[in-house]
Amino acid sequence: MRRALVLALVACGSLVSCTTVLRTQVSREETRLTEREKRHMAALLENMAAGWDGMRHGKISERRKAQDRYDRALADFLRQWDKQQSPRYWQTGTVFAAKKQSFIIEFDPAANQHLEVPPPQIDQLILPHRVKQRDTDTQAWRPGVGVPVVGHIRRTIDARKAYPFLPPNGGNLTLTAVMEISDAPEDGTAPRRCRLHLHNTLNVDTVKVRDDERLLAANFTASKQLALSKKSLNLFALLGLLYPERALADCQLYRMDVYDPKRIPVVFVHGLMSDPHIWLNVVNAISADAELRAAYQPWYFLYPTALGIPQSSAMLRDSLRQMLTHYDPDDNDPGPKNMVLVGHSMGGLVSRMQTIDPGDKLWKALLSDPPEALRVSDSVKERLTRNLLFKPQPEVKRLIFITTPHRGSNIASKNIVRRLSSLIRLPLDTLLMSQELLSGNTDALSPEIRDWGIYSFLSLGMLSEKHPYYRGLNAVPIPVEHHSIIADRGKNNSPVSSDAVVPYWSSHLDSAASEKIVPHWHGCVEKPEVVKEVIRVLREHLREKGNASKQR
Repeated sequence: MRRALVLALVACGSLVSCTTVLRTQVSREETRLTEREKRHMAALLENMAAGWDGMRHGKISERRKAQDRYDRALADFLRQWDKQQSPRYWQTGTVFAAKKQSFIIEFDPAANQHLEVPPPQIDQLILPHRVKQRDTDTQAWRPGVGVPVVGHIRRTIDARKAYPFLPPNGGNLTLTAVMEISDAPEDGTAPRRCRLHLHNTLNVDTVKVRDDERLLAANFTASKQLALSKKSLNLFALLGLLYPERALADCQLYRMDVYDPKRIPVVFVHGLMSDPHIWLNVVNAISADAELRAAYQPWYFLYPTALGIPQSSAMLRDSLRQMLTHYDPDDNDPGPKNMVLVGHSMGGLVSRMQTIDPGDKLWKALLSDPPEALRVSDSVKERLTRNLLFKPQPEVKRLIFITTPHRGSNIASKNIVRRLSSLIRLPLDTLLMSQELLSGNTDALSPEIRDWGIYSFLSLGMLSEKHPYYRGLNAVPIPVEHHSIIADRGKNNSPVSSDAVVPYWSSHLDSAASEKIVPHWHGCVEKPEVVKEVIRVLREHLREKGNASKQR
């Protein structure tokens, strides 16, 4: 055990040194294309134009070969241009001249992002084959015309100001590139005009090739694999548990796509010592389904999991309000009014706290004196009131709980967990709040909090089945539709089952609209049975609430 604690400290030391890298990326420097580079790229354009011309006549097999030639040449051209110059510095009207033929590339710098993203809004174009995939990842793609790409937006200081909900590893847009090429001029002297489109594939399904309407190629997986990259986001798991103050700057909601006022936000909330990368398969499953893709927009909440559940819940509540204020200040958007939260483990409790109206039940479960009678500073009093006396978020209409400890877990009461909690370095304001309560309000504290001390304010302590928090929480009904996904390790022995962390008696809710038992352990979020059940519930939500956006 001692060795494990030392290793955890060493790992966290490494994480601390990485946090600023995660929060800020460096812009690509502006470069200019040389004439030699332009001539090389003009040869690629000649090959692309030959494929484009061949797509409109001849046998089906010949047109298919021409389309393959066009797609390959377009992919090579985009890769070369991106390699030599960031799309942010691409200029409409750029001319590429070869010995026999020249081309002028044009695009709309002011295109509507819901349909088409202009290159100058993107830092890098990434082809899907450059994105590493795991065998267990759900894949979502379709064949068609064009070259699927990921439009990556670096999270620079300027980008963070322009896009307040841009993820900590940058934005990754689901795009498909199409280059429309005009007929060659008869005299052969004028450049052949090429119109570049980076279609937002979430909203555009077909394109015209000459007068022929064709299905647009798409890869819905690559952008989500980058958005939910374990390599980058997994750093937050241990950091958020042992050094929560280091992760507070990144604690908020993040969007994975361009905001759409008609799509319903489905917000994913991870659990203790975890991070959002666990949601990749279910997000891919949404993207793979045309109806769900048209109806939902995925978001995730990133938070340091060492903090107490009421504090994390208050931060999610604040971030939800900030999101709504930023994107829907007039309260006119139909999508956000039917929001769904999906929470794993402790994330389910954080999600549940968005929908309930606790009155004074949570407060009285922890404190016997009202706010005005507590001997604490005004800032601590305000914080306690914000965390325990709150109103529900009315936009949240449905909850999906995955292995959620609604009555705690006995694992949190074990000595080994308490020893782990000694490694946690609480934020100063949280430490001061707990010390003020413990030093001057002994008579007002519930016996468990008085006896446990600072441990009772940590998430680890609050996950104990003995914590008084659950007396208050379970005295308040859940007013929205909710569903439970519960794991039993394949033993098929409910109601005495357990997922090795949360027992059935804690994860079960009589009030749940549905309950699905899956044959897995506690960390089952990526398993096919869990993904399938989440998708089923999202379909049910559409049937009951109505699809806010018309399916294309």
